[in-house]
Amino acid sequence: MKLTEKNIGIFGLLSVLTLITALLIFGVSNSGFSFWEDFISKLGAKGEPNALWFNLIGFAVVGILLFIFGLSYGKLLNDKLLSILLALFGLGFAFTAIPIDMEFSRTSVSKAHIVAICLGLAFWFFGLSRLGYNQKLKRRIRNRANFTAVILVLSMIGSVFGFWSMSTTHRLVFMIVFGWTAMTSIELITNKKTAYNIGYK
Repeated sequence: MKLTEKNIGIFGLLSVLTLITALLIFGVSNSGFSFWEDFISKLGAKGEPNALWFNLIGFAVVGILLFIFGLSYGKLLNDKLLSILLALFGLGFAFTAIPIDMEFSRTSVSKAHIVAICLGLAFWFFGLSRLGYNQKLKRRIRNRANFTAVILVLSMIGSVFGFWSMSTTHRLVFMIVFGWTAMTSIELITNKKTAYNIGYK
């Protein structure tokens, strides 16, 4: 199936909007959830109200949309490795639908949830690195990828050195990942013909 730049962008933007909508709806409906202090995974954690629905919509559906977006975006740029890396990020995000146990983090399901997050994020980071070094792309696309990768690393370093809490890092990572996805998607949807000088083969 051949997708246009606009359709690829729609899949990416839908992933962002779906996540935000799920966060707002399920976050507000869960009186025990704090938008400022709790990890997003808590909304889908074992024993939380509407956990099943949040996992299905906020993680699984969003992950599938990211998978389609990543796979298609890589194909658009004629970069098979990029396509695989971004698609694997989508799959990793989808598998975070495995509910974590907030009380017993060492259980198998909790470990699977954490591994899915870490692997997905690693694939996304390597995908950005691949984008940043693609000399066939316009400079602004490469610069955006490199800048995003840098601030992602800095957000994690800040947590390691105690400049901010892990929950703050968690929010920064989500904003960085989905901020890049939103910006890239909007660029594709607006169909700036000079943005991509590589098409489908």
